[in-house]
Amino acid sequence: MKALFLTTGTADCMNHVRAWDSAYPKAEHVTFNPGGIRNDWQLVEAAERVKPDIIFYIGAAVAPGNPKPPVFRQLRAIAPSVNIVSDATDTPWHPTLRMYRRHGCFDLQVSIDGADRAPEVDVVTLTPIDATAFNGESERNIRCGFSGGYGKHSERGHIIRCMDDCGGLTLRKPGGSYESHVAFLKRCWMTVNVSYTGSGLSHHIKGRVLEAGWAGCALLESEGSPIGDWFPEGCWIPYDGPRHALSLVQSLTDAEIDDAAQKLAAAVRYRYTARMIYGAMIEGAKRSVDTPIKVTPT
Repeated sequence: MKALFLTTGTADCMNHVRAWDSAYPKAEHVTFNPGGIRNDWQLVEAAERVKPDIIFYIGAAVAPGNPKPPVFRQLRAIAPSVNIVSDATDTPWHPTLRMYRRHGCFDLQVSIDGADRAPEVDVVTLTPIDATAFNGESERNIRCGFSGGYGKHSERGHIIRCMDDCGGLTLRKPGGSYESHVAFLKRCWMTVNVSYTGSGLSHHIKGRVLEAGWAGCALLESEGSPIGDWFPEGCWIPYDGPRHALSLVQSLTDAEIDDAAQKLAAAVRYRYTARMIYGAMIEGAKRSVDTPIKVTPT
């Protein structure tokens, strides 16, 4: 299976390609700048050169450098094409998803944030993760940690800042390599996640949820998260606001933390490997999809 990824240059896109490469033959990967001058012809030339079996596109919701619908149709004529969206449940994406469907841009539109309310989505699943990055053992010497961006002025940022200000959280700031992010998570007994989307208007499943499982740490997950639709009870520890999260960090026993961590790790490994997630996209792109498929193995 020869894959071509056409993506923006963000770290998340790179990680999605990396997840594919961990499970399938290494993909060809071409990036474009969504905020710059449109370079549609280069994307088409890459597809004609590579002659892929499948094309994965990951772009921005609205940006001047995004390809136009006629270009997507050109790409679709070369190979089955899949639009992967990390924030499909967030309302800013909805007009774009509808526009892509109206103009016949893709064979398949996929939400990888567990969003079952997004319009014009054919497959609903979770974020593919490169499990090989989590190989090896590490000493766990951080009670509760958070790694990555959190949006200083968002609801997510409020919770993380409050926990940090009260000394209940060890922060790793955004940036650096994915390996350093993984190494940090593997040092944590627990990690906290906030399930709000960027707009703060809805909830979704962040890639951090699966990364916690691969890292073997327990997950503190905010109330309102749709995590119960995807994981068995006991795989996460729910909290309602920063005060509650802080009290859990202080009061949970080692046995309770270890139990939640083991259950999440087992569920992630059984249900959501990169090969399972991408395999569902491949199958979906091969056939007509009349109603959304929720990819959650039992």
